[in-house]
Amino acid sequence: MRRLASFAGVIGVALAIGSPFLLSGGDVFDSLRNVSSHVVLVLAAVALFSALAKAAKLQLLLQGLGQRISFFHTFSISLATDFAFLASPAGAAGYAVNIALLRRAGAPWSLATTVVGADQALDLLFFAVAVPVAVFCSLGPLADVLPEISLRAYVVMLIAFVLGLGVLWSGRRRVLSVVHTVIGKTPWLHSRQEHLQQFLGEMRTQMLALLRGNHWSNCAVLMFTAIQWLLRYGALWFVLSELGHRLPFGFVLVLQAVVLHLAQWTGIPAGGGGADLGLAAALAPWVTKSIMASVLLLWRFATLYFPLLIGLLSLVALFGSWRVATDLDHLPDDSAR
Repeated sequence: MRRLASFAGVIGVALAIGSPFLLSGGDVFDSLRNVSSHVVLVLAAVALFSALAKAAKLQLLLQGLGQRISFFHTFSISLATDFAFLASPAGAAGYAVNIALLRRAGAPWSLATTVVGADQALDLLFFAVAVPVAVFCSLGPLADVLPEISLRAYVVMLIAFVLGLGVLWSGRRRVLSVVHTVIGKTPWLHSRQEHLQQFLGEMRTQMLALLRGNHWSNCAVLMFTAIQWLLRYGALWFVLSELGHRLPFGFVLVLQAVVLHLAQWTGIPAGGGGADLGLAAALAPWVTKSIMASVLLLWRFATLYFPLLIGLLSLVALFGSWRVATDLDHLPDDSAR
């Protein structure tokens, strides 16, 4: 299973890398000659500051639960976790790697799980608020660039999104009852139910501690969450603007939110080219085929290539430091001689 997941990760990343070349017919490098080097530097800075914002969010969550880890260590964990999200099918390995790295840094199991759960909840909260706001704010500018039928489809998408959130919220108790039923009917889980309830109780206590914590700290957590995703989703808008296609920021944000999340459901790491093809189809009315390859390549640099590189380096550095620490622990104690 591990080999299959690794193979799927390689194939998914390869498809994501190769999509711009397939769209351009191999002329992508010719179209990149007119792109200024400062665009690449800005995109690298965007990826780096987005990762720093995520690390700051994790740091505040850890501090809110009394866990002291250096910011540099938290930053390394954040980068390595992003690598796991990008390189695994549907990003599934990201959660396990994040919990494992936090536990390795000294966080108890329940605390690490609470922090990872709170991180995901904050991300969902951001999109639940940002997508409707972005749609409403971009309706005016879109009226000038979208045909009437497309604008109507855009509004229908907003209504469907809001209705979907309402269905999920109204059915939350039924989902919990199904979970309890599954636990009761599964022998292994039933035998572990007492430990599971204790674990969930600890998580609930820690989550309440975060919610009832310092208000300024909570505001900072929300701010860093917004910065993290606005920077990451702003990379495509910046690339389009630099290449002469000024579309509303809200429209570009919503477009990525829909396409990327749909691509994740394919189970292929990094969308496996599906996200690239989806964005290319959605942006086709404004961006030519040759320019589209450059747009996707630069966008992938900020959201995939560069994060994968620094994430892999962070993962190697973390494992290297642990190996050194383990070797030092096994050295003979001279004082005992």
